[in-house]
Amino acid sequence: MKKIGIIVLVMLGIVFLSMISGKVEKKSLNGVSKEQAILNRNKDKYSKHIRFYNRILNIDKGLLYYFEDAGTDKKFRTIQNEDITADIAIDKNFIDKLKELETNKEKKDELDKKAIAMIPILEKMMPITDEMRTYYKNKEYLKDNYEKAQVLHTQLLATLDKYNQVTKSYKNMFEKKSDEIKKLMIKDYDKRKQFITYNQFMFITEGEKIIKEIHRQELDASDFIEKGNAKQFKKIEEKMDKALIKFEKSLKNTKQLEKEGYMPGDHSEFVQKANKFNQSVNVFIQRIEKKEKASHSSVSDSFFAQTENGIPENILANFNEVIKEHNKLLAKKTKK
Repeated sequence: MKKIGIIVLVMLGIVFLSMISGKVEKKSLNGVSKEQAILNRNKDKYSKHIRFYNRILNIDKGLLYYFEDAGTDKKFRTIQNEDITADIAIDKNFIDKLKELETNKEKKDELDKKAIAMIPILEKMMPITDEMRTYYKNKEYLKDNYEKAQVLHTQLLATLDKYNQVTKSYKNMFEKKSDEIKKLMIKDYDKRKQFITYNQFMFITEGEKIIKEIHRQELDASDFIEKGNAKQFKKIEEKMDKALIKFEKSLKNTKQLEKEGYMPGDHSEFVQKANKFNQSVNVFIQRIEKKEKASHSSVSDSFFAQTENGIPENILANFNEVIKEHNKLLAKKTKK
């Protein structure tokens, strides 16, 4: 499987930031904390950028699946498969939302500026991806023997470097801001003695380090046993194991659960997904040490790679499920 620029192999959820898109708890034993005040001030701005970031990850995913079929060479790779798709999520609504950000009179920070910088390339790509979507949906390639497929492929490739450049810049800045918000939230929960939510955050923080290390080492199904540094992952895994054990232990405190707005059993799905993710990391390290390759299907198609235990795409997919459950719990918490 070829890497397409900086495309994310699966849809990662937004760690921690879903909290600020809802109600932020305003009262603590000592009134409003500094952390709470900052989170509340940034609520609207970052809930907007969460949606932008998620959309970019959706576009990345569509590009990945398309280029897995069509290849990244200049010549379109003809495949005898009637189920080719080009579901690349660029549309006028998304671009209009970015333009609203550009035209509003509020002072722009660096994250705003990097979001606005994506507008020109998305506007250039939209007519191409619109035409591709219709072309493949109607299976017109069967009628013209892929003639137009080559034209559209060439046009899309010509935009890819610029797209990767501006979206990488935006995603890096968003993730930096996300880390800042995360630290504020962890401090806030620690101050207010919200130990269960705090312990859950700490487990996710260690899990996120696994994901970042996979990206840092640039691993995927095709090369992880040759390039992967098992020792580096083991160090992180040990801390993650301890964090999960501490979190599960804290769930036994029913009084603390009630204090934080939860019922016994509310975290059962999260715990299940967390253990599955933890186990996939363990298998991943073992596979690197044993030089156990991924299957041919996983190497050639990221859809299959997400389901094969203990390879990078599978770890990313499992972490995504952990984040989904985490966000559900936070959403439930903010409604109380």
